[in-house]
Amino acid sequence: MQNRPDSQTNPGGDTVQMEQTARALRGAGHDVTVSFELDPHLSDFDLVHLFNLTRPFETFAQAENAKRQAKPYVLSSVYWDLDAAVPWYAYEFPRNWWRRLIPERFRRAMRRRELAHENPKDLQRRILREARLVFPNSDAEALHIVERFDGLSPDKFCVVRNGVLPPPRSDDTSAEDYKGAFVCAGAIGPRKNQLGLVKAFRRLPNERLLILGGTAPRSERYYEATTRAAGPNVEFRDYMPHHEVSGILRNAKALVQPSFIETPGLSAMEAAAVGTPIVVADVVPVREYFGDLGHYCDPASPPSIAEACRGACLAKKRDGQDFVEAYEWMTVLETMTRAYAELEARKTL
Repeated sequence: MQNRPDSQTNPGGDTVQMEQTARALRGAGHDVTVSFELDPHLSDFDLVHLFNLTRPFETFAQAENAKRQAKPYVLSSVYWDLDAAVPWYAYEFPRNWWRRLIPERFRRAMRRRELAHENPKDLQRRILREARLVFPNSDAEALHIVERFDGLSPDKFCVVRNGVLPPPRSDDTSAEDYKGAFVCAGAIGPRKNQLGLVKAFRRLPNERLLILGGTAPRSERYYEATTRAAGPNVEFRDYMPHHEVSGILRNAKALVQPSFIETPGLSAMEAAAVGTPIVVADVVPVREYFGDLGHYCDPASPPSIAEACRGACLAKKRDGQDFVEAYEWMTVLETMTRAYAELEARKTL
């Protein structure tokens, strides 16, 4: 298994997905080695499993390495076209005007001069074309990929949903400090839309908001703009151990995640697993997972976010056991282990 080289120092949803996928495949009898290198030696392996099409430069290098060594590869795509999903006005000044006025291809070339001759979409297309199987997280993600990359066979796709771990029992008394607060968990950056969220909470002066998470890469100015815009009812915490976050989610009034795109967010799944109401953006992959469990908002509208939060205030805590049973990691990854078995049966490895 190979993921981006910084997936441990800058962990995200793809990191969790990789770790849980490795766990499930080992449980199914596969020998799994995890690597973050771009060009490891592959003579001892039958198959390479890549992660993350959204950031294609490292993934393309890993795919080309597999091809040079005549090893087939599959891909957990973890993909959405972020430039299409995150509007220019989601960014802080002056980056919002920069994104509005300068086309993406020029911005990318300026950031990556050494790779300016490479079109990321071309790299993504080549990764997809050579993959034996592609594992999107949702039907919506599979359709999104097909719409953006012509000529892909439907037989190449096998939807494997994100999962959730059974929630631990938390005896952490520090979670009581945030009982009744709204919680937003995730790296602080334009896609997650914390700037729009703190503006929404100006309309909810009697509610508390806890924002958990470090700063997303290249989002230092966004973090500063978000903290400046926050009212006295908003608190920021950089890092907390996962067991503490679980306890806070269990005691929260609601989890609020008004991201411009999620596929979906793992923190919203963890909140649903403990029966805490969730406020989420009305985007297709999120609807696919949560259905009528979610209180939906327009992420571009702070008034809409505030109204969805008011709706969550009226909701009762649920028993999240049904959600856990449907989305526990070992359950959702059975689809992948069957796909591996079919590849072996067809002697394509």
